[in-house]
Amino acid sequence: MKTGFEGIPDELRDRAWYARDGVYAFLVDAPITLGHSQFKVSLNDAQREEDAFNGAAGHIVKCIGVLRTTLCNIKLEEWAALTHYTGTSGEYKKTLVLRASAKESKYEYKIHLVPYFHSHLCATNRLHAAIQNLEPNVSGGLLHWVGQRERIVDYDMRHGRDDEIVKKRIESFNLPRLASELYKHTTL
Repeated sequence: MKTGFEGIPDELRDRAWYARDGVYAFLVDAPITLGHSQFKVSLNDAQREEDAFNGAAGHIVKCIGVLRTTLCNIKLEEWAALTHYTGTSGEYKKTLVLRASAKESKYEYKIHLVPYFHSHLCATNRLHAAIQNLEPNVSGGLLHWVGQRERIVDYDMRHGRDDEIVKKRIESFNLPRLASELYKHTTL
């Protein structure tokens, strides 16, 4: 049983896996990778961005540790629909920390935590080489890859979360179960 999740909106609660001091993280329903989460902090309207980040930093460190611990030990084949949709395979490499949100109020601070696996590294390098007309496996283009994945997700979700096909796809990801796996590691 998850505890401390009372302040999280009902529609996010089954995907939430971290909650402390008004801060929470949840799995997004339009992920670009396996484990893609959004981290939210409530702000007062006088709080500056650097102060918000400073207050969130310790929680981000804990969340990255949970993602690393869980995703290094998870059996990817148990998440076939989600790994196929996100192109996730191979070993966990790192978590990208992205302060990118098209929509947030002045009372919230959002950060995306995007686990990055070997398959994503290969895709990044292939995309970079193709665009720059370089030899294969030349490193670079990480932000371009993130943008391309985001474009795919946005296109895929164009009909909205109320579309029956979109609902079934999101259900196939089994995000509540993945959130439970992540939550198990929040108490370590």
